[in-house]
Amino acid sequence: MIKKLLKVVFLFAFINTMQSQPMSDSDVKGSNPIIYAEMFGGFSAIKNFGIAGGFEMNYQYKKSLFSFRYTDITGYKKEEIIPIFPVPLYSKTEYIQEYAVLYGVRWVKSSHSYSLSTGVSYNKLELEIRDSEGNRYDTYRNFYGVPIEANFKWFYPKRRDKIIFNALIPSVGLKIFGNIAQQSFVGAAVSVGFGWSKQY
Repeated sequence: MIKKLLKVVFLFAFINTMQSQPMSDSDVKGSNPIIYAEMFGGFSAIKNFGIAGGFEMNYQYKKSLFSFRYTDITGYKKEEIIPIFPVPLYSKTEYIQEYAVLYGVRWVKSSHSYSLSTGVSYNKLELEIRDSEGNRYDTYRNFYGVPIEANFKWFYPKRRDKIIFNALIPSVGLKIFGNIAQQSFVGAAVSVGFGWSKQY
């Protein structure tokens, strides 16, 4: 009886030891969520050519991508060149602040991804107008729009010993973005991101 009991205890201890062994990389692969933030900056066009910049938060579930985007877009107009000082001067003519929520599809490969998204946005527009005498007037307008964007991103392909290190390695990408609205705009930018761009 005692021998049988010892055999059962030994068998139970052996099975429990086998189950409690540390997991390998293949066991924990794909355990992290796909969530990342990025900053971007580049060129844009409203009525006039200008610059744009902003940041974006992204979360991916399966192939669905959910994003929040904030963008600053500024347009500039070239002033007349003064003969004594022959350097072109530019003045700000329009300025848009965009707050956008987007939904899209993202395809992830080993070291890169690409995505397409659209959604709805709330925009604040500031226009700077000059009269015939050169006096400047600012007008303000708020409106809704349909934001769009396409992304191509490169990121570190392999899992590190500590998964947090993957979130700290920056990703780099190209972004084409725009907004179809009362005051539409389009732009192209370079993005730098941090977070988990894929499941490691």
